[in-house]
Amino acid sequence: MTDRPPLLLGADSRGAPVAAASEWVAIIDDHASLRSSLARALRLDGFHVEGFASADEYLERGEATRPLCLVLDMHLRGMSGHELAHFLALERPPPPPVIFISGHDNLLASLDGCCTAHGRLRKPFEIDALLALVRSLAPAP
Repeated sequence: MTDRPPLLLGADSRGAPVAAASEWVAIIDDHASLRSSLARALRLDGFHVEGFASADEYLERGEATRPLCLVLDMHLRGMSGHELAHFLALERPPPPPVIFISGHDNLLASLDGCCTAHGRLRKPFEIDALLALVRSLAPAP
């Protein structure tokens, strides 16, 4: 996919590579297969990834370290991706950069003039488009 070296600090107790604390990416999507596919691509590109099936699941994680960015589905069960972005901006500022994803153009259009997005991707999208957006947020090696 890329010649970019992984963003690593060292290894965990099992010898697995550990990314820099600010180099993790949160994927919030209620479709397990999509979360898994996106996580795999980002891991192969050197990022630590955590997946969440809902906004509530992400919020339950707490604020130990802020992710490099959120890859956030607009249409989630319970709190929507749009609502989560607003919540984070109000309750946990500054929010991490958000890459909104959706299969619906009208949901992505609803962000106009409302939410600051690092990117918007219409499902299905090319994985290279997502990788380019995430890479642009990572500090240079």
